[in-house]
Amino acid sequence: MIKYFSLIFLFVVSSSFAGDKEKELLGLLQKKFETIKDFTVTVVQKSGGKEILSGKLSYKKENKFSLDLKNNLIVSDGSTIWNYNKKEKKVIINDVDETDPSFFSFSRIVYDYPSQCTLSSGQDGAFNILIFVPKENSNLGFSKAELWIGEDDLINKVVLTGSGSEKTEVGFSNYILNQDLPDSKFKFNPPEGSVVIDLR
Repeated sequence: MIKYFSLIFLFVVSSSFAGDKEKELLGLLQKKFETIKDFTVTVVQKSGGKEILSGKLSYKKENKFSLDLKNNLIVSDGSTIWNYNKKEKKVIINDVDETDPSFFSFSRIVYDYPSQCTLSSGQDGAFNILIFVPKENSNLGFSKAELWIGEDDLINKVVLTGSGSEKTEVGFSNYILNQDLPDSKFKFNPPEGSVVIDLR
């Protein structure tokens, strides 16, 4: 579940072998990324056309995030990640592993990932669609990713196709940009009585 959200960020500004249209779209995405210090967005994940989870994602440079779902809260300050199960009142704490393919980092995306994908594009009404296909042995964990990008140069939807042709769709709405989110939002203190499993 969380891996899919992580993979989404692999596609914000990455590609190689792009034509003029793709280069233009990537340039607009990169320019937009440079203006964003933090954001909050509503996310909805679907599989087989049915909603399977929804919540709110907050992100702050560099690599801080908070994903608040119905049953889980996942928080990272860029070094440590806390995964809190609200029903079980249990938190698992890990160090962030930047070698894990599911780990997302905008810096890695901007500077390291471009050489690992080929890119094409399409159109769906007012949305531009960027289509990413990883090169062989890239170890990105998917076979294709399609991004719907709006006129505001923000991602509206991502459709990921896994290695077994299964598809996962994640929609993004209600963006709020550059709120000066406090660093404290990206730290987690377990509620009293919580079970703490520290794997660091």
